Amino acid sequence: MSLPTGKLPLQLLREALDRVPRRDPTVLVGAAPGEDAAVIDVGGPELLVAAADPITFAAADIGTYLLAVNGNDLAVMGAEPRWLLATVLAPAGTTATRIQALLDDVAGACAAANVALVGGHTEITDSVTSPVVAGTLLGTVAHDSLIRTAGARPGDALLLAGEIAVEGTAILAGDHADTLRRAGVSEADIQIGAARLQSPGISVRPAAEALRTAAEVHAMHDPTEGGLAAALHELAEAAEVGVVVDRDAVPVLPECRRICRALGLDPYALLASGALLASLPAARAPAAVAALQRAGLAAAVIGDVTAASEGRRWTVDGKDVPIPTVERDELARFLESA
Repeated sequence: MSLPTGKLPLQLLREALDRVPRRDPTVLVGAAPGEDAAVIDVGGPELLVAAADPITFAAADIGTYLLAVNGNDLAVMGAEPRWLLATVLAPAGTTATRIQALLDDVAGACAAANVALVGGHTEITDSVTSPVVAGTLLGTVAHDSLIRTAGARPGDALLLAGEIAVEGTAILAGDHADTLRRAGVSEADIQIGAARLQSPGISVRPAAEALRTAAEVHAMHDPTEGGLAAALHELAEAAEVGVVVDRDAVPVLPECRRICRALGLDPYALLASGALLASLPAARAPAAVAALQRAGLAAAVIGDVTAASEGRRWTVDGKDVPIPTVERDELARFLESA
């Protein structure tokens, strides 16, 4: 059976990772569903945290984008980014000027983020039709500051920092404006949606830092492909817990809601980089929301962590229903249909 474009389905990923040998005791967090990065004990006061993500579509400011998607995976673990390796695969016919521009963009983004570009690989290949830039970002975190997706506990509150779905909305508005116009989306929503990639952007580092300062955080997770719905399943899977969510309490960008309605897409299953899902003691949730809002970030308590036996559910218009399993991101579904 052919697989759809996008991330592997959660069940298939779990089965694949279950086959990976676990032999090295210094690997504290290895490949596991729901965990955003690997954690390795290299000795000394800090742990090494490593994440790898590619940029597989043409994007302006590709270096900033590359650091953001990889940096999010470190931020939710409580780590600071320090070193980047970048692999650039460019299609046949790419000019030396274009390659230099890509590398300059990555190097400039690293300099702005105080991250050292320490290596990688550059290649012209017939295997791609547009540039693919893959990053491996390394960072460090103190032993007692490590945060894992698996740390969510029954009785915790679930908090969402930011609004959904910044990344999916920006790509739809920025790359498919004509389709949106034909679907009746207003010019204002297209312009505002496209600008979301720059403001607020897709980095969750400010939100993660504000949360860690305001409260003891048991878990953080970066919603990406499959949106919030997939992220809730991934957090529950990693921590072996249940979740109960009030979907109506989830902050949704107004233009995201209108664009999705026009295209027949589900905003809760749309690529959602730029939002941060967190699990923390319920008593500290109001203070955490206030701290995020003081930092200029949208935030809301959207539900609770429960025992695994209670399942994964959310309320929609007052009705309690299972959180749907997302087989593929709504953006991928739209692109295929388009």
